[in-house]
Amino acid sequence: MKATGSGFWNWERGKRKMLFAILSIAMIGSMLPACGGGATPASTPPITPEPTIQIAVVPTDTPNPSSPIPSVTPTATFTPTPTATPTPIPTPLPVPEGVISIMLLGGDRLPGQISWRTDTMIYVRIDPAAKTAGMVSIPRDLWVEIPGHGYDRLNTADYIGESEGNPGGGPALLNDTLLLNLGIGFDHYVRVNFEGFKQIIDILGGIDVDVECAVELWGADPDRPGPDNWKQIGYVPAGMQHMDGLTALRYAQCRYNTPVFDRDQRQQRVLFAVRNRVTELGIPGLLPRALELLVTMREMVQTDLGPSAIMTLAQMIPEIAPSNVNRGYINLTMAPQWTSPEGAWVMLPDREKIAPVFMGMLNPPPERVNLLAEEGAKIVLRNGTPAAGWARQIGERLKLRGFQIMEVGPADRSDYAETLIFSYADKPYTVSNLQAYLEVKDENVHREPGGSSEVDILVILGDDFHTICPE
Repeated sequence: MKATGSGFWNWERGKRKMLFAILSIAMIGSMLPACGGGATPASTPPITPEPTIQIAVVPTDTPNPSSPIPSVTPTATFTPTPTATPTPIPTPLPVPEGVISIMLLGGDRLPGQISWRTDTMIYVRIDPAAKTAGMVSIPRDLWVEIPGHGYDRLNTADYIGESEGNPGGGPALLNDTLLLNLGIGFDHYVRVNFEGFKQIIDILGGIDVDVECAVELWGADPDRPGPDNWKQIGYVPAGMQHMDGLTALRYAQCRYNTPVFDRDQRQQRVLFAVRNRVTELGIPGLLPRALELLVTMREMVQTDLGPSAIMTLAQMIPEIAPSNVNRGYINLTMAPQWTSPEGAWVMLPDREKIAPVFMGMLNPPPERVNLLAEEGAKIVLRNGTPAAGWARQIGERLKLRGFQIMEVGPADRSDYAETLIFSYADKPYTVSNLQAYLEVKDENVHREPGGSSEVDILVILGDDFHTICPE
């Protein structure tokens, strides 16, 4: 296929890897939807924005910050009022040289739609040199000062910037808002809407998500309009669950009748599941889906990342081990709840308490991860319970903690009452950490040196290890 024009590049140059690169980055953005212009670089980016392929591009624009002043945080007795005078941007939090920052935006905007809200915002930083990354879920309900527009929820900044013709569009105004209130900015953005999310997941053939705790899915009942029109629309049991686009959307979206910040964690699990699916398919699996994916992405995905930037990032991402990805959240201890003058439930960000979350995004992995890597123990997991997919689910969690899982599968039977560990090599640190995480009794750890030449440690999961979920 040959394409021409500023929004395309020639696929006949033999660069099939470029397809994988585009889809990798697009898939990272595709999990973003939640209920309900370009940005100013936070540091000197090592990749240069350029026109993308069939993905809408909003050009970047660089504002000129004034001298720093302390950020304003409203209190329970203070009623913010809009102002037409731009507020000088405080000094941003320091960012290590060479780090790339990307804002992943998800919302309910459809082509031609007049209004929308950006209900999911995940801030990502990548350090190519250290091969580490971090992601922080930023609550949509933060009550912030939007430069030139007074106070409002953070999820309105993107819409306001687009609808009122802000230089650089919605992402630029969102970037300015984050700089003013939280001291962070981003180099690039990826924006995806609900329908695009569902379609892309379905084209990929669905994703496998590690569901730690069962979730009831609630949505608005169109037959009962009003503030209390919720009804249960689904249920996701605990375990490794295969989800189509609609189920994944609802799982990442719903927050009614669940812990306040449970949704943020679910969205990050979906993010990893999408990444795993794209990696699993690889180029051979993605090529048959290429045309359908690109058509969907053209209509449903917006980004200021160009082909070379996407290629660069796609080469970095597989090099970052899951255990080298830090996950962060902003909770009510950092942004206490408040009722706005209009009676809305919002969160008041405390910049000093939130700053350590962003500053720790690229912290090196724990010493445990390094010691596990030094031992390099090859681990095989076997599921000795009736719960389908339990070994794969636990295997994914162990990988995030730095364990080297070589294989997962069923045990010789499914009625093991207790978890067993068989150690065939001298890997004491790995064995002790496995025992601690899986809560294995001392008498169930069997050391049999030389028992296997192909595997160092065999784990048979029994019925005694369970995730503790809130009531």
